Amino acid sequence: MTPVPEPPLPAVKPGGCDRAQAALAAYRRNAGSTRGSQADAAGQAYRDLMDAGLDAQGTVGSTIRRLAAEFQELNARLTGMVAADPNQVIADINADIPTLNRLCGS
Repeated sequence: MTPVPEPPLPAVKPGGCDRAQAALAAYRRNAGSTRGSQADAAGQAYRDLMDAGLDAQGTVGSTIRRLAAEFQELNARLTGMVAADPNQVIADINADIPTLNRLCGS
């Protein structure tokens, strides 16, 4: 009788990855087209990413916390608390998302 090989176990993502990626997906879903809805979505992404960062360590953790800080800054710029161009922060966010995806194996 020939033994049947066991299927390989799925890779385990580093802590915080699933929650961080869910936060980013929710931001994309909820941002809308108005400054107010984008600010609300950025604020929620900040809170969700801070929670995700609690489960993360090392480079993954620092990347998640950097994204959280960027979303906090985006919220401040969109609500007018900081008089600066939100597109600058969006560029930083867009640069950090691929890094998070790579670290998380997505």
